[in-house]
Amino acid sequence: MELLVVIAIMSVLTVITVSQFTTARKKARDVQRKGDLNALSKALQMYFADYGVVPASSGGKLTDGSGTVIEWGGEFKDRANYVYMKVTPDEKTQGMPEYCYVTTADLKAFGLFAMLENTMDSDCQMSGGQGAYVHCGGTHYCYSVVSPNISVESLAGVEP
Repeated sequence: MELLVVIAIMSVLTVITVSQFTTARKKARDVQRKGDLNALSKALQMYFADYGVVPASSGGKLTDGSGTVIEWGGEFKDRANYVYMKVTPDEKTQGMPEYCYVTTADLKAFGLFAMLENTMDSDCQMSGGQGAYVHCGGTHYCYSVVSPNISVESLAGVEP
């Protein structure tokens, strides 16, 4: 009987530990996502400081100075081969939408969007059970980083 009680207690503790570990991993990936988009935002701001415009968007991805699409995980550099970011962030988690990059028509402002795994995160904006920001072909996102000269609401309806 005592052995059964010990096994039951150990089982409960194992379930609690595993669930906490899973939650911690989700939160860690979300912190990485936020950091990645903030770093890319700073690189885009440096580009804007140099050229007075941000790179154009194509299908939710950056383009370089010549209009070539920079795949997520690729190098972000300008037409003079100045590197703004050696490796752009890339969403590697299975089942998560890739990051989304949009610009205003005049290329004076940008928005970066991601979906967080922990939808209870204070930075995750949800609406009706889905991410509040809809971009890149109707994909829902709950986290955004926008250029300092615009609000995220101003990018509503803007498609890459």
